[in-house]
Amino acid sequence: MNSKPVFGAAWSGRAEGLLHTFVAAACQSQEFRRALQGEPVAALRQWQWECTDVPESLRPPSEALSVTIDDANLWGPPEWRTEPDTTMLRQSQLRLLLAGAKPLVLMHGDERNLTALANWARQRSYFTLLGPYQFLPQHDSCKGGYSNRMASVSSAHAGSGAWRGLLISPDEQTVLMAWLCLLFGWEKFLGRLLGYPRCCCEAFENRWPAASSFHEGDMGLMLLSQSEPETGPETGEGIYKLDWTVNIFARYFGWEVIQHFPCSWDCAATASLAHRYFSILSHYWPEDMGQIRRYLSSPLLVTASHGYGLFPGGKLVSEKAGPCLIYDPGLVQIIGMEDALVKKIMSSSFMAAGKNGSWRIAGNDVPGWLLGFGIDQPAIEEAYG
Repeated sequence: MNSKPVFGAAWSGRAEGLLHTFVAAACQSQEFRRALQGEPVAALRQWQWECTDVPESLRPPSEALSVTIDDANLWGPPEWRTEPDTTMLRQSQLRLLLAGAKPLVLMHGDERNLTALANWARQRSYFTLLGPYQFLPQHDSCKGGYSNRMASVSSAHAGSGAWRGLLISPDEQTVLMAWLCLLFGWEKFLGRLLGYPRCCCEAFENRWPAASSFHEGDMGLMLLSQSEPETGPETGEGIYKLDWTVNIFARYFGWEVIQHFPCSWDCAATASLAHRYFSILSHYWPEDMGQIRRYLSSPLLVTASHGYGLFPGGKLVSEKAGPCLIYDPGLVQIIGMEDALVKKIMSSSFMAAGKNGSWRIAGNDVPGWLLGFGIDQPAIEEAYG
């Protein structure tokens, strides 16, 4: 497929036509539906689309779809095609796209802001499409407004101002295929288009129903509940020793390098991708990335009630009674914890291992996990004195 940017009426008309005919065939043509399910590579080739890592089967829609495919729905109301909010331009995934390190990004936000960002991207020769659905972010109870799930999902209606997804890519075929993945729920295929590791895409598809139902969509919390902390003199009993490359919890505080949920805490593909992304981002935005790396490597407390405490500069030390964390309360960042617990953490500079997997803070045992990100050997410093 020709990927040369053609905007205005030419690109608009071409995209609308391709999406219309594909959706119609997927809903109405039994032959094409069978091809998608049994021979998806051949099915996509009918549109001259050659994609790598196509799943073995692409599930066609099980029922009729209600979707409006026109200029306003795909690119937003013309009056909103202005300059974007500059804070959106600082997001790591967009920076990676601009640096040529990601083939596609999917950003979420309200329709007005996304329309302006899409306009900005098209002016720089990127292809963009607003997703086919609108929704409300289903804010997690303890993540400071962060959302892993959607609520009140319906077909997009241009000008509603609701939340949408925005796809941006330098390649026309990629952004069109990603839009269809959103429409038909092809999660695994979408993950591969976004550049996520194959193993993580497969794990996400299998685990998402349980993560959504029992962990508010926080797959990292789900992984923690299924894991055991490291034990022994090198790590300190009860501490989860994890590499900074799989730190998917710091995103709740605004710090991230990867955007996907790793399939495991020792996923080699995720570590390789994170190191590559960090190297590229550091080349163009060294000061920002120095700060991000610091936060990604900081100890983090995850309470059983889904609260999170980030301890920049915190030191994990080993004492005779067990491991403990020494920290500066003036640097601590906390979301989702009860006020009483926040006061205890901020009034102290020390927490130690308690009973039954809990952590003792200012005289109280708090159930939860202490994560030691980026700890090198020896992992735990010996307490002095």
